[in-house]
Amino acid sequence: MSRSRTIQQLYLSLLLSFLISCDPSDTSDKSKEKISIFFDEAVLGGNGYDGKLLIEATFSECGEWGGHEEKMIVFGKPDKEIYLNYRKFKVNCDSIGAYYGTPDFQKLEFEKILKLNEANKKSISAYILRMVKSKMKERFPGHAGNHFLVINSDSTLFIDVYDDKKYDVESYSRLLDGLNLSTSTE
Repeated sequence: MSRSRTIQQLYLSLLLSFLISCDPSDTSDKSKEKISIFFDEAVLGGNGYDGKLLIEATFSECGEWGGHEEKMIVFGKPDKEIYLNYRKFKVNCDSIGAYYGTPDFQKLEFEKILKLNEANKKSISAYILRMVKSKMKERFPGHAGNHFLVINSDSTLFIDVYDDKKYDVESYSRLLDGLNLSTSTE
């Protein structure tokens, strides 16, 4: 096993341990403090630092050409609050060959900005934990899988899952439900 792979597995194990200690069902003050640290407005851009957390999902409804994308950017503002910008794009699989790789490939269908409350933050934390677990079970799906990404601005958190597990789609749907965005994704 290569040294970089070992370091990556060690990092994922440490992240998993941290996230498990931030059990989203735990409502104690200690749990709230851990979630607050993870969603610190200074780290997420509230003090002029360009820090953000990016969550992306790309679905495979067009087969090997991919499919529509959904993007969430979590960021802080000077008002010391944390926000999420959600954008859902659509694609036309019938004309995908003509547009693939061009700006017309993904068309913005829906956008919403949310001010995150504690329940929203817990949903995001739980999703990240599920993605770490999924990464440990990832199997290369060939050319027609779904792609899920969680990364922060400085790349100290980087989870990239590409597979065809139903679990990942359901996990992402749970995140949308937790953010009250599921009705906008029909």
